Amino acid sequence: MPPMPSSDRPRRVLLVDMGGVFFSYSFLKALDAWADAAGQDPEQLRERWLIDAPFDAFERGEIEPADYLEHLRRLLAVDLNDEQLEAGWNSIYGTTDPALLTLLAAPAVRRRFDAVVGVSNTNVLHAAFWRDLFREELPVLDTVHCSHEIGATKPGAAFFDHVAAAHHTTREHLVLIDDIALVTDAATELGIRAHTYQDPAALASYLDTLDPAKDPS
Repeated sequence: MPPMPSSDRPRRVLLVDMGGVFFSYSFLKALDAWADAAGQDPEQLRERWLIDAPFDAFERGEIEPADYLEHLRRLLAVDLNDEQLEAGWNSIYGTTDPALLTLLAAPAVRRRFDAVVGVSNTNVLHAAFWRDLFREELPVLDTVHCSHEIGATKPGAAFFDHVAAAHHTTREHLVLIDDIALVTDAATELGIRAHTYQDPAALASYLDTLDPAKDPS
């Protein structure tokens, strides 16, 4: 964690969503991979797949990977072993955008924020995979906060309050960048400044609307 500033002012922290902002992904790749491995029609798996209570619990770290993979096996009705399921599960990732990485490291951004951190609704299998896959890009962030480690998911207040406390600040001094409007809207309702991500240029324009003194008040 970056050192505490010498002044008594609240710390301003930029929160960067991982999947959809820091790196691209498509969950359809997982369904296609499972269908191929199982010799089934991908459309059938897409009809069976849903984000359900076990999925949410897995992202909060409440169930073990083996238990969730067994749930997936039943949900999708596929005869795949854990290794095949995990391979498909981790086939979803795309790339990072060099323009975004450059922006996050830019002096103008670093003058506005005491920390630039990643935030992610994710599970232990995904997080371990993308931490290795993007190991060369991740150092542009000061740290990453994951839902399965916190025990709460964004945009819930518990998630943001945990992150704020970790950086010795308050919700009002967080700025969230997320690609899902429902998430940014919910964050705004909690008193968090938020921007719905489209591309690095639009993000740069948004950040330019913030004062450079790291204090939004």
